[in-house]
Amino acid sequence: MKKLGFFLIAVFISLQTSAFAHDGENELEQKKLFNGIENYDVISISQPGVLYYSVTNQILESVKNLGSKVTFIGRANIGLHKVLDSYNNETLVTNPDYLYSLSVKTIENKYADLFYSDEVSNLLKENKVIVSELTAQQYSLNTGDKLVLVGMNEVITELEIGKIIPDSEVGWFEALVSKKIGYELGINRNIQAIIWDTKVTENHFVELYKNIKYKQLRITFRDSKPNKNWVLPTALIKNYFGDFQIKERDGTWIIVEPAWRNENIERKNMPIIGRATCNKIMWKPLLGALNQVIDEGLEETLSKEEFQKSGGCYAPRRINRFNAGGAISRHAWGIAIDINVKSGYHPRVVEIFNSWGFAWGGTWTSPDEMHFELRDLSPSISQASG
Repeated sequence: MKKLGFFLIAVFISLQTSAFAHDGENELEQKKLFNGIENYDVISISQPGVLYYSVTNQILESVKNLGSKVTFIGRANIGLHKVLDSYNNETLVTNPDYLYSLSVKTIENKYADLFYSDEVSNLLKENKVIVSELTAQQYSLNTGDKLVLVGMNEVITELEIGKIIPDSEVGWFEALVSKKIGYELGINRNIQAIIWDTKVTENHFVELYKNIKYKQLRITFRDSKPNKNWVLPTALIKNYFGDFQIKERDGTWIIVEPAWRNENIERKNMPIIGRATCNKIMWKPLLGALNQVIDEGLEETLSKEEFQKSGGCYAPRRINRFNAGGAISRHAWGIAIDINVKSGYHPRVVEIFNSWGFAWGGTWTSPDEMHFELRDLSPSISQASG
């Protein structure tokens, strides 16, 4: 606990040394586009899955003591049942009992204009949904179309698309709605707290450390670097590896539509680990990584027995390691693999998998040390061709 406290203060002091400057024109443009959040010092707090209610309350207590401002971002995966155009014609409809899964972000109307343009903020207040560009392309959506959504509470809600914006502007979620609409869809938990003030000082970090009892948090400030084992957002996963409709089985396991599964998932015999069932796109990078492990004499560090007994690749389910808001596991796409489920990996094996385009879960806020996840095909293409 003491180490974490010293770490947070050290992070703050080191970040204080970096300049936070804008030229006049850029600052003016930021004010126009984002209505002010770029003019503040901002702290972001998150944890695996969702923020505990206790953590949320302790953040609120800290912010009150500091005299700062805070807003909470919600997130969940909800079902897309159908799409209606402006004439109420169905332009997309799922198979009986199946739904597409959409990652939806929620934000308080009170502070939306700090983070988004006036137009987007006003559309949220009008109870409209904002959709990302990749998602609009994926489902052939247009402004004015209506999404028929099935919430986490199984309530059916029809929302009009108010605007389509770049994925980066919506934080790489597939859709954005107000907290009010989010509650109607059963999105009741928060994934992130955003704290802002005219100037963040050491007092902010001391106050947060003093009040928040749960210590497995990710706290970022200014130019914090992303984890090198970052993963692809859902919109890009669908763009690269395809999309599928799902049907519920038991709250964790899902049924993937057979047409997609038959086209994309297959079983092969691989070096070291033996028979594996994965996405066809996995074979080249996985084969490259495993062959390099053999070439470097590390074959014995990977356990075929653990993989065959408890590991695996394709597994159609939701993420169940923590409350992830119904997010679909990358195993459902067949692009993640768990090999050493008990014994861990040699550091060089992790480096090899990284070099072939895999992220490793061992450095995540909630570590998943058995997990490798494909996020980049370019290393496997360049290495295989070389």
